Amino acid sequence: MQRALDLAGSDVDGLLLLDEVTAMTGWQTAVKSLWDDGTIREQVVVCTGSSAIDLQHGAVERLPGRRQAGADHLALPQSFAAFARAVDRDIPVSPRLTIADLRTGHGEVLMRDMRAYAPALDAALGLYLRFGGLPAAVVEAASGAREPSQEVKRVLYDSLVRELQRQGATVPAGHALLERVVRSLGSKISWSSMAREMDVPLGRGTGRPSHQTLRDYIELMAGGYFLFVAYFWRGGSHTNEQSRDKKVFLADPLLHTIALDGAPGLAFNAPALVENAVGMALLRRYEPADRLIETFILPERLHIWQTARGGEIDFVCGPRRELDVVEVKYRENPGLAAAAAAARAHPGRPIVMATKSAYRVAERYSLLPAHTLLWALG
Repeated sequence: MQRALDLAGSDVDGLLLLDEVTAMTGWQTAVKSLWDDGTIREQVVVCTGSSAIDLQHGAVERLPGRRQAGADHLALPQSFAAFARAVDRDIPVSPRLTIADLRTGHGEVLMRDMRAYAPALDAALGLYLRFGGLPAAVVEAASGAREPSQEVKRVLYDSLVRELQRQGATVPAGHALLERVVRSLGSKISWSSMAREMDVPLGRGTGRPSHQTLRDYIELMAGGYFLFVAYFWRGGSHTNEQSRDKKVFLADPLLHTIALDGAPGLAFNAPALVENAVGMALLRRYEPADRLIETFILPERLHIWQTARGGEIDFVCGPRRELDVVEVKYRENPGLAAAAAAARAHPGRPIVMATKSAYRVAERYSLLPAHTLLWALG
């Protein structure tokens, strides 16, 4: 960094790009030191690197008192709304609404008008569930490919495996862990049960991993933005106390496509993938922008609601006393029982049920096709 400044001239007020900064152990300490001695007081310093986990750890340290107007920017894969526009330019730009916005008069008119785009959105969703939002994958989908190439899948898979190997996992263990997550999509899990069902050692030892080892690796993957974990809230509690129950989701559908390669017994699971996509869209919409970089492991504004009788509502979003509610029933005839139950559990709150194609606006809740809901969330 000092050499770059010397070459540019000491009185230059410019942009200093530190690429692959994570290759250096303790990079944030070096940046802090140059700030403290006045070397970079007048420069804009941008730090990028290959390891999202290392960048996140550095960002969490915050460099208190030294960041001034500094900000953390999290570059995630494209959302469904952006993907849909890339494959079909006739699809309008997403208004980036909340569930509460969708239940207003304006939101209901907009959703009714969007029914004209239902075939295009449905086709885009079918592609998105296979390609995901990685830029190279979006380019392939927009170019007319029906499946992501091995080269594109390798980009994401290698990134995941590299992070796991840095923590001592083998390549087979990494793939087994991804496969285990895919098998559990949409299901309540515990660390102990996941560990018992793993038949490949995660670390350098032998035998099944412990629940703590399994949790450490899942949270490592969430810290690298490959996964996110949503915890249950207890319906009978009046506090923000969370249950130990949780669900683990993929941060991008392409990981599901990758997991299918060479995994016996795994099949394309559209309902689980749609629930996963809705969860990810809600995470991106509701988590505070300045906290999203840290909340894939423990979201602050996205939970699953556990009823007093042991049932569940797929997603509740926002502060506990101001929750927006989402149920996902991705089938042709979803029925109204789940939406009605959500309305009873959260009277007066905005409620939407994501369906395959059913559309209905009722006094207490709305039914929307999942592709339209995902587009509206942005």
